[in-house]
Amino acid sequence: MHEIISEAAYRKLIGKTAGHAYLFYGEEDYLKAHAVRLTRESICPDPAFAIFNDITIDAIDYTPDALANAMSAPPMMADERLILLRGLDFTAMRAEELDTLLETLALLEEYPFNTLLIHVAADMIDEGYSAKAPSATLKKLAEVAIPVHFEAPTDSKLNAWAGKHFAHLGVSADTATCAFLVSFVGRNMFQLSAEIEKLAYYVKQNGRNTVSEAEVRLVCVPQLSADAFALSNAILSGKYSEALEALAVMKFQRIEPLFVQGELSRTLCDMQAVKMLLDAGRTTADVGTILKIKSSYKVGLYCRAVSRIPIARLSRAVELCAAADAEIKSSYGDYTPIEKLICSL
Repeated sequence: MHEIISEAAYRKLIGKTAGHAYLFYGEEDYLKAHAVRLTRESICPDPAFAIFNDITIDAIDYTPDALANAMSAPPMMADERLILLRGLDFTAMRAEELDTLLETLALLEEYPFNTLLIHVAADMIDEGYSAKAPSATLKKLAEVAIPVHFEAPTDSKLNAWAGKHFAHLGVSADTATCAFLVSFVGRNMFQLSAEIEKLAYYVKQNGRNTVSEAEVRLVCVPQLSADAFALSNAILSGKYSEALEALAVMKFQRIEPLFVQGELSRTLCDMQAVKMLLDAGRTTADVGTILKIKSSYKVGLYCRAVSRIPIARLSRAVELCAAADAEIKSSYGDYTPIEKLICSL
C-alpha cells in the first residue's frame, strides 16, 4: 500500500510523476484544481498537442475500457501523457465496480509514459479517521495509486495565501484584513479567489494599492453565517435597530427566510454551547476542539461575543428561535417570525 502524502509533497514531485497514478482527495477542491493545472503545465506545455497528450475522462464517460484505451495510446511529439479521471463518487460505487477500476489501474505499469490523476471531489470518498486509519476504500485504492490528501488549510495558512494572492495582483492587505476577509466571505478558496480579484480591481480603479476592512465590507459578498452572526450578536446585546438592520440586508439579498432562520438557529446554538463550555472553565482552544469549529478566528469571535451575555439570556434566545423556526415552517415563510424574535428579547 502506498503511503498517503500531502499536497505540498506532491508539488515537489511534479515533473517526475510519469508511470504513477495519484488519488487527489480531501476537503480542499481549489488546491486540487491548482495541482492539476501545475501538472498539466509540466507534462503538456504545448497546447497544440494537448488533444493527444492531455486526456480528461469525466464520470459520465468513464468505463473500464475507456480508461484502458486512454492509457494504451502513446504520447504524440512528447515523452509523457496526462490522464485526468474526475467526478467518480466512491461513496456510491459498488464493490465489484471498485474492483474493476483497481484492475484497470493496475495496467498503468505497462504504460510508464502516463501520469494518471484521479480527482475526487470533497465528500465523494470515505476517508476514514486519519492517515493512520484510512477507510477500506482508501486502502484498496492506495494499492494502485498514491493518495494525496488535500486538507483544508489552517487559518494562518489561509490568511497567508490571501496575502500572497493580493500581492500577485499588485495590491497589499495586512494580516488583520486578510483574517477579516476569510471570516466575512468564508473559507471556500474559489469564492475567496474571486473576491480577492474583485477587491484588487476596485482599489486600483480608485487609485490605491492597499485593501482595508472597509473595502471588504463594501465590495465583497458576505457568507450567510457572517450575517447570521451579526444578527445573533445584535439580538443578544439588545441592539434591536442593528438587528433589524442586519435582517434588512438579508431581505435585500433575497435570502429565503427559512435559510436565514436556519443559520440564526445554528449560530445561537453554537453561542450557547460556547458559553456553557466557558462557564465550565474550558479554554478557547478547548471550545474549538470540542465543538469542532476549525476557524480559530470564529472561536475567538464567539468567545468575545458571549463573554458579556448571561447563559439564561442565551437559553431564552434558543427557545424563542425554536418557536420562530416552527412558525416559519408552518406558515407562508415570510420574515415576520424572525422580526418577532428580535423584539421578544
